[in-house]
Amino acid sequence: MSIRRERKDAVEHRQLILQTANELFNQHGVQPVSMHQIAKTAGIGQATLYRRYAHKGDLCLDILDDYGHQLVELITVYLEENKQSPAGERLGGIIDYWIDAIEEKSSLISGLVTAMESKMNCEDERGNYFHSPMYHFFRKKISELLSEVVQSDLQPPFDADLTAHFIICSLSPNGYFHIKQEKEYTTSQIKLHLRRLCLPTI
Repeated sequence: MSIRRERKDAVEHRQLILQTANELFNQHGVQPVSMHQIAKTAGIGQATLYRRYAHKGDLCLDILDDYGHQLVELITVYLEENKQSPAGERLGGIIDYWIDAIEEKSSLISGLVTAMESKMNCEDERGNYFHSPMYHFFRKKISELLSEVVQSDLQPPFDADLTAHFIICSLSPNGYFHIKQEKEYTTSQIKLHLRRLCLPTI
């Protein structure tokens, strides 16, 4: 078999595995689904699955990575289509996209955290969000919008890049679900409060 054919098979296997795992996770949640069940449902051998993914944490990371790329593309289009809107409004749009993504992938994020705690060592940077391209994308975009707000509203100067980092930290999935469940806020209420926190003038 040629190298090109092997690469094509590898890509097809990856897509099949991710699609199958995603469907099973959506139906049953992440925790109850085993690697054996994923392999069986996908119609591939367990050895094939484990050659690509050592454990379920690896698989969750790959699914979230794919989803992260989709989210970045959505926000890039959103920012381009709304480039004439005020910076504060565009920043609010990013917050809305972020919260919707957390809601959509809540069980996957939870399953990833559990799998990482049990399988990944602390030096494995794959699970470190602050080393990811997605983090750097959001930090850059939020920082740029905050700088626009400062210039347009003549606000006192502040470090936009540092503030962008703090905003991202405040939007962690664990913190989001903790406060939502404790205070019984709706998603809409949290989005509004986050907008006001980031930009008190909104």
